[in-house]
Amino acid sequence: MSIATASELPARLERWFAEQGIAAPRVGDMVQFPSGFSWVTYAFTLQSVGATQDLILRIGPGNGLYAPYSAEPEYAALAAVQGSAVAAPRPHYWSDDSRILGGPFLIVDKARGSTPIPWGDDDGLSDAARATLGAQFADALGALHAINWQGSPLARFGEGLTNENAALREVERWEAGYRRWAMRPHPMLHKLIGWLRANPPVAPRLSIIHGDYRLGNFLEVDGAITAILDWELVHLGDPHEDLAWTCLPQYRGGTPLMSKLVSRDELYARHEAKTGFAADPASVHYYTLFSLLKLAVTHIAAAYAFERNGFRDMRMPAMATQIAPTLRQIEKMLVAA
Repeated sequence: MSIATASELPARLERWFAEQGIAAPRVGDMVQFPSGFSWVTYAFTLQSVGATQDLILRIGPGNGLYAPYSAEPEYAALAAVQGSAVAAPRPHYWSDDSRILGGPFLIVDKARGSTPIPWGDDDGLSDAARATLGAQFADALGALHAINWQGSPLARFGEGLTNENAALREVERWEAGYRRWAMRPHPMLHKLIGWLRANPPVAPRLSIIHGDYRLGNFLEVDGAITAILDWELVHLGDPHEDLAWTCLPQYRGGTPLMSKLVSRDELYARHEAKTGFAADPASVHYYTLFSLLKLAVTHIAAAYAFERNGFRDMRMPAMATQIAPTLRQIEKMLVAA
C-alpha cells in the first residue's frame, strides 16, 4: 500500500480528524520536508472552531528504510518525556492503521527552530554557540536517561526487560533486521554478532534510549535547544548505548568533539551529574561496536529499500556505499578487542 500523496492528505486527514471528534476540521498549508531518511514528514495547519494549530505529520512508508513501521513507540516516548527537562514535540495522535493514510502515522506539535547542519566543515556554529549547545545537548541526554518511565505509555515495551538482558535484546533486534534486509552474506557482521552475544554488559539502569542522539537531530533558536527530534529508534535499554552512538567518529566531523559539540569528558561529566552513575569504559566500548552493527545494518537496509523495495530516494544508494568502510571499522575494533 502506497502512502497518500500531498494532494490527497488534506481530505483524508479532515475525515479522520472528524472521526476523532474534531469539529469542522480544515487542513491547510501542507508542506513536505526534504530531510529525513526514513519517515515521510509534512508540516500543516489544523483549523477547528476558531483555533489553529501548527502540526507535524510523520508517515512510515511500507517500502521505507526501516519498514515495517509502528508509530506507537515514538508516540509513547514523546508522551513520557513531556514535563521533563528534555525538550521534545508534544504528541497528539498516532495510528498503525495503514488504511487511513497509507502507512503508520504520528501527529505532533510543530517545534520552533532550525537544525544545525551535521555534515561538512561548515555547520554554521560559532565556538561560543557550539559550547552552549554542547552543554545543553549533554544535559538533555542525561535528563532523558534519568526519567522514570515506569507508569508511562512506554512501560509496556519494557515487559521482560532486565539490566542483564538489555544488551542482548538489542543485538537480537538488529540481527533480525540484518537477516530481513541483507541481500548477500557479510561474514564480518556474523563475527561481530557472535562477539556481542558473548560479551554483554549489565546495564547500570534501564532508561529511555533515543537511539539516534547526535547533531542534526535537534532544533535550536538563538543558541537554545528547542526540541529533540527523530525518535523512530527509541526503546528501553542501557544508557551506554546512546553515549556510544553520540561519540561515533562518523558524527564528529573530523573534530575531537562528540557530535561536533562537546568533549567526551564534558559529555560524561554532565551525564553523570544527571543520572548519578559514571560511564563505564568497557560498556561504552561494547556499545560502540554495537553502534557499528546498527550503522552497518542501516546501510544494508538502505540498499535493500532501493534495490528490492522500490524506495526511490537517491540517498539510499549513497548510504549503501558506506557498508564496506563500516565493516573495515568493525574489523579493526574487533582485532583490538
